[in-house]
Amino acid sequence: MAPSIHPADLLSTLRHKHLTPAIVFLTSRRACDDAMQALALLPSAIPPDRQEAIARVLDGVTAEFPSIAEHPLRETVQRTGVAAHHAGHLPSWKIAVEELMRRGCLDAVFATTTLAAGVDFPARTVVITQSSVRKARDFTDLTVSEIQQLSGRAGRRGKDLVGFAVVTPSPYIDLRHIAKGLTGHPEPIDSQFVITYPMVLNLLKAHPLDHIQAILAKSFAQFQLDQRAERLQEKLDTLEVQMAPYGPRECTDWITQWHHFDTARRRKPHRPSVHKQDPPEVAARLPFLTPGRLVSLGKARAIVLREYRSRGQRSPMLTVLRSEGSITEIPVTFVAEVLDRTFEVKETRAYPWTTPETIQGLVDELAELPTRVPALPILVSEQADQIPDELIAQTLDDFPCPTCPSRHACQKDHPTALKLRQEIARTTKAIQALRTSLWHRFQEKVEVLQQLGYLTPAAQLTADGEWARLIRIDHSLLITELIRAEAFSAIEPALLAAVMASIAHDDDRPGAFPRASAGLSTVLNQVRRLAHELAAFDDPPLLRGDIAALTERWVGDPALTWIGLCRATTMAEGDMYRLFARTLEYLSQIESLRSSHPSLADTAARAIANLRRGVLEELP
Repeated sequence: MAPSIHPADLLSTLRHKHLTPAIVFLTSRRACDDAMQALALLPSAIPPDRQEAIARVLDGVTAEFPSIAEHPLRETVQRTGVAAHHAGHLPSWKIAVEELMRRGCLDAVFATTTLAAGVDFPARTVVITQSSVRKARDFTDLTVSEIQQLSGRAGRRGKDLVGFAVVTPSPYIDLRHIAKGLTGHPEPIDSQFVITYPMVLNLLKAHPLDHIQAILAKSFAQFQLDQRAERLQEKLDTLEVQMAPYGPRECTDWITQWHHFDTARRRKPHRPSVHKQDPPEVAARLPFLTPGRLVSLGKARAIVLREYRSRGQRSPMLTVLRSEGSITEIPVTFVAEVLDRTFEVKETRAYPWTTPETIQGLVDELAELPTRVPALPILVSEQADQIPDELIAQTLDDFPCPTCPSRHACQKDHPTALKLRQEIARTTKAIQALRTSLWHRFQEKVEVLQQLGYLTPAAQLTADGEWARLIRIDHSLLITELIRAEAFSAIEPALLAAVMASIAHDDDRPGAFPRASAGLSTVLNQVRRLAHELAAFDDPPLLRGDIAALTERWVGDPALTWIGLCRATTMAEGDMYRLFARTLEYLSQIESLRSSHPSLADTAARAIANLRRGVLEELP
């Protein structure tokens, strides 16, 4: 792969070919900043009249957003006619760059892929330098929708008859993936509907419990689940037609009868089988883990080739094919999710349990899979569906099979009939789970709220439920439990803001931060203990002490300037701005509890007043 094109050479070529203004999508914030630094070192500059036009636009934006008056990139943008735009910048600076682009003052903008969605950003040309994007700690291939969003920014309405999408050489690009994205169909829209504890409380505040299921049934999420259930119902109808020839014989349930007879016949008398009870969540998944099933192993995906039990412990195990082509053995407990996708697998009786041709085909299909594949909702029952070995007769005299006239037909048809019946049972369970999964999730939340005292046994709001429903943010259960435990009793505004910031922050990006005070460390330890206790009901937040210390310093020291705070940490300005904006949202939720917790609400109001200053005053 050829090396990446130097930003100066790329900009020169775009200008020479009359392909400006352009948006150059780079792999990271740092790549955007490095590109701007490289241009800042060049002696060349745009004509004076264009520099004056940029200065006038920036002065106009500065009048509304004073925080950009001394922005470090201002001089470079004015001299080169090029800017950077990414999440590490303050919103005010991004607004200024967008205004410059709309006025036609810039030749190019170096940006990350976050610019592709939700911003009116006209350009004649887009330059794609990557086929993957960093999400969390890993790089993930761009989806078809994301690639089309990037290329769709090319062409200005009313100015360009044609928009240009240019793909440049880069170590971070796969041309086949880009071509697939440009010509393929976008991924289907998946509902992001999540049932939360505040939602449950507010629904039960407004509606009786017996009306809730009908309300959930009208949601887009349930509509999509019903569509998946209808497709499975068509499959179930086909399976039942295939099952029809294997109807009742001398024994009404001849499949089970023959299975028990064959098990008793094969069992060795001197080695009685020991039945091991699987955990409910494992037992619920086992029927779905058939050859060809796609499963999620955390961040990786694999296809099941075989399900078996280990020797000795008799633990359920899987042989799976991973995306890189390796075949490994894993416990069923390693499976994070059972995905709603199956592949054709030609089974064999020996390793690797399928043919080499099938393996190659499966590897290719894994590579072509979309980024998002819906998970199969599986209902977990406390009662095992399998019949324990103790209930299977141990002697052949207990069965009529040896003298039954249908014995040979049963022996011949049993493998096919059993496989069909198991598939019918799996499909029926999947349909049931899809039809009722939202309602079951709602009921699970109701049971937790009843257990914690926010709801009565009749699903009516208690006194605590009445005020808890007003906390409509992430980790609301942790916050309401902290309030009930009086963790915020007589707390200072800076400490309250710091704790809310640690709960609100969901990024584990490393950096340099101020050290937490002794008082903050004590409070955070109490928050962590409670979060651990509630982990069975709600995923705990990161609760980073360094993020809390940064917030405490800003709120607790009114004399500290924004520039002074930036010098105390390596955290990007845009990240700090979003952190404090989210903290303000969390504090405003606590401030709304004036009728039930007036003292705490007053502390939250003072924390908001101390937090919202300087750059934060520009918040709408």
